[in-house]
Amino acid sequence: MAGKKLETFLKQAAGVVQDFFPAGSPVFIPLLYSALVWAVKRKGDLEAEVSGLKLWLEPEIVNNKPDEFILDFFKGDPALTGTFSLELKNREIKSLRQAFRALYPVKGLEEPFLQSLFSEEIAKGDYRLIAAQFDSRLRLALDEIKATEKQLELWPALKDIGENFLSLGWALMAEPELRARLKANLEKNEQTEEEE
Repeated sequence: MAGKKLETFLKQAAGVVQDFFPAGSPVFIPLLYSALVWAVKRKGDLEAEVSGLKLWLEPEIVNNKPDEFILDFFKGDPALTGTFSLELKNREIKSLRQAFRALYPVKGLEEPFLQSLFSEEIAKGDYRLIAAQFDSRLRLALDEIKATEKQLELWPALKDIGENFLSLGWALMAEPELRARLKANLEKNEQTEEEE
């Protein structure tokens, strides 16, 4: 019963968010997911958080991290260790630093928007593809959001969706479990829409 409620809520919420974007937009699910995670965490301003993703396009963020931090990041995750085993073995810091720039916010910080934007690649364990496409896909997504921001109702609509989500009581779940449920339901809804 609770799963059905969540599914119904997500379909309605996706319908609201879709009204702001062209059909097939790659950003509406990441925005919806971010709004729900934001609502549960209640940290800062949703618009500022999503707009702040531009920081990850700035090389200084990564350049300030010491080599050992980057090595520890890759060695601390078995999937990343396997994918980048050759670079780790040869201590190819330059190459690892480039991949780190994309993978740290996605895997290390578990940034909701980015996790949703690259959900297919994460599911497949294709971390090299995330690193290769990070800049272009993030820029494209942020440009699409920026174009939609002219519709002043976007951010209030996302915040309302977050508030309504909290009223359903899902915020009482442990965050990792909640994220997993949301991802599964959002992916299920997205596949259903593509089939229709």
